[in-house]
Amino acid sequence: MPTKRAISTQIIAEEVKKLFLTTAFVLPEKVRSRLLNAFNSEPSPQGRAALERLLENALIAAQTSTPLCQDTGLAQVIIELGQEVSLEGAPLSQAVEAGVREAYETGYLRKSTCHPLTRQNNGDNTPASLETLILEGDLVKILTLAKGGGCDNKSLMTVLPPTSDRQTLIQTVLSMVQKAGPDSCPPFCLGLCIGGSFESAPRLARRALIDLWEEPLMTYEENQLADELMAVINATGIGPLGLGGKTTALGLRVKIYPTHLASLPLALCVNCHSLRTARVVI
Repeated sequence: MPTKRAISTQIIAEEVKKLFLTTAFVLPEKVRSRLLNAFNSEPSPQGRAALERLLENALIAAQTSTPLCQDTGLAQVIIELGQEVSLEGAPLSQAVEAGVREAYETGYLRKSTCHPLTRQNNGDNTPASLETLILEGDLVKILTLAKGGGCDNKSLMTVLPPTSDRQTLIQTVLSMVQKAGPDSCPPFCLGLCIGGSFESAPRLARRALIDLWEEPLMTYEENQLADELMAVINATGIGPLGLGGKTTALGLRVKIYPTHLASLPLALCVNCHSLRTARVVI
């Protein structure tokens, strides 16, 4: 029987803290490079000016350790736990909460969690949204997303008739993006799930967002649909920060997943131009 690899959950807490501190101040290079490409190709003067400000903001944030946005987001964490790993120390969920708490406290990040009815602030930006996946192997992979309220408010899910055709799918997504409009600080980063269930579709759409430009790549079918959707989304003219232009979305990843024969769930996870994701493998 193979020996389990022991990992202290204290190490996981420390890595969670580091990831959220990094993404609060440093825009991922894959996002920054796409903003720069958009700036170089944007024909609208207003759109170019907006993109220039976004790039300048990212530079200043990194240089001064200032948050990229005043909304430092709700903490979302996905942990891929190898089944050959033996966790030692505090329960995993407690370790994740500790890491989030420390990041938002020591980084002087805005704490945004509150009671949904009284609106009283929790004071430490917990609880985090935690999803744990058990996979083969002896590694622990941690993925984080700091999700702002403005873009999360515009993320949507619907269940279409199972007879819906491709054009209906495209028009539904387009309508969702148009409803987001300037309120969610475009150009958007988007994750889309077609299929799954009422429970799994939003979760798979979020994972598509987190993995937007990561391996493994989309399938041929997913990539073809993503290209079609990007074309119609960028033809809306919403543009950077809603000021007009051809750059309404920086990227979109599609996840097509098996579903019930009587259903057709569709979930769109909307994120602003500042896709604050990070990952580490222990």
